[in-house]
Amino acid sequence: MVNNSFLNFLSLLLIKHRSKHITIFFISTLIVALLSSMLFLNSAIKKDTQQTLLAQPDFVIHKHIGGQSVPIESNRIQLLSKIRGITQITPRIYGRYFLPDHKHYFTIVGIDLFETHNEKTLQQLIDDIDIKKFLAKEHMIIGKGVRKYLTQNYYKDYFNFQLSTGTQKKVTIYDQFDPQVNLLSNDLVLTTVELAQEILGLTEDQATDIAIYVRNEAEQENVKFKLLSSHFDTKIISKDEINTAYETFFNYKGGLFLILYIIIFLTFMLILYQRYSMINSSDKKEIAILRSVGWSIKDILQLKVLETVIVGLFAFVFGILIAYVFVFIFDAPLLSHIFLGFNNLHNSVVFTPVFDLGLISSLFLFFIISFIASVLIPVWKIAITDPNEAMK
Repeated sequence: MVNNSFLNFLSLLLIKHRSKHITIFFISTLIVALLSSMLFLNSAIKKDTQQTLLAQPDFVIHKHIGGQSVPIESNRIQLLSKIRGITQITPRIYGRYFLPDHKHYFTIVGIDLFETHNEKTLQQLIDDIDIKKFLAKEHMIIGKGVRKYLTQNYYKDYFNFQLSTGTQKKVTIYDQFDPQVNLLSNDLVLTTVELAQEILGLTEDQATDIAIYVRNEAEQENVKFKLLSSHFDTKIISKDEINTAYETFFNYKGGLFLILYIIIFLTFMLILYQRYSMINSSDKKEIAILRSVGWSIKDILQLKVLETVIVGLFAFVFGILIAYVFVFIFDAPLLSHIFLGFNNLHNSVVFTPVFDLGLISSLFLFFIISFIASVLIPVWKIAITDPNEAMK
């Protein structure tokens, strides 16, 4: 019985009960915004991480002695390159340079400017470098967190690294990473291979690990077995293992937030149910009058469902918009720190917008069905009551 009279009466009900609806609207919006922020944040981090992992090597070889990772000899590459199936093998230079407080650190990475790199972001950055100018003296490219630390400590154009020999190495700042890659580059210091080795205390024939690329996925297990057989002091980490570790970490964090949300949401639905269960006399009389003038139980339930859906729909849309702005415009302050758990240099991450329509649709159904049920059941109990008893 959806006609003009029905819609007019629905509008009057919304206006009459506006104080109740406004309260429910604000609480519902806050709950939807909380979960949506977590889902947007989780999806954005996963997307950025997965894009980075796609360019990572299929295997990474570390040298382990006494359960500890130690520098690996670069000359192993000659032996490993003979293994059939390996398309590219590269020594990598990276490590942590701890600052004077021994709590925070820079991540030092050495690159060969004349070599083609598989990692797209790194290769694009190298393509923009004036190699002649970069190699004119000892330069470095730094992340936003490193820049902030250096500025706070009065290093605007350079930084003096303390070497293992007891001397200092002055390195000039060449450029800063784009804020769009802050998630991975915040504490990063990018420089030449030779300078990175000197800062990290490695010799010319040492590397942190060796990256191996295998083009044919069908050969990866065979290559892994040959790598393990080549040296017994090596530890091999595959791309799949790294991806699984990240997935587990983010799913764990997301699960904690989801459990918290479900507890809050169910508590709100219970309060809403109790609120409508203790329906006041004026609401009872309102339903009784509708029954008396010929409205069926179906019509009354339809009216209340539409009234509830309108409030819930507006609350859901506003909650999604607030979450989107909070995460992708303001970069989720506080929540990103809780989710990512920064324990090094302060990071101001710029998240890539991700809008999963399937995920949002599932969230909407879960929210709106629970929302309607918590209101509809108490109203149905009143609607089936004899109108004469309700008028008393």
